[in-house]
Amino acid sequence: MKKITVIVRNLPLNTRRNSEALRMSVGLTLRNDKVTVIFMDDGVYSATTLEPGKVNSKSSDKEFEALSMLGCSLLADKPSLDNRSVKSLRENVVAATREELVDRITESDIVIPF
Repeated sequence: MKKITVIVRNLPLNTRRNSEALRMSVGLTLRNDKVTVIFMDDGVYSATTLEPGKVNSKSSDKEFEALSMLGCSLLADKPSLDNRSVKSLRENVVAATREELVDRITESDIVIPF
């Protein structure tokens, strides 16, 4: 079993990049690898309860639900949240310190930045 970390760093609006990162993360669980998704920088907005329909974007609710059911770790960078005044996260997304995230990334066999 490999430890795989996916890092989501981009603003989720006007792009499918973040939703594709989440879809790919779900797919990575098919081999029984341990998957962690980290939301950093503007990517922390993906970890909130946005209303994607208002900007003609696709909802990632199914991916978040699947990742939670599959036991994947969903972590949001606390400094990124604080810098953007983000207070509310989706269910099962946990705010983590930068040190915790560095440890998680360092322990990973594979890191996939998005």
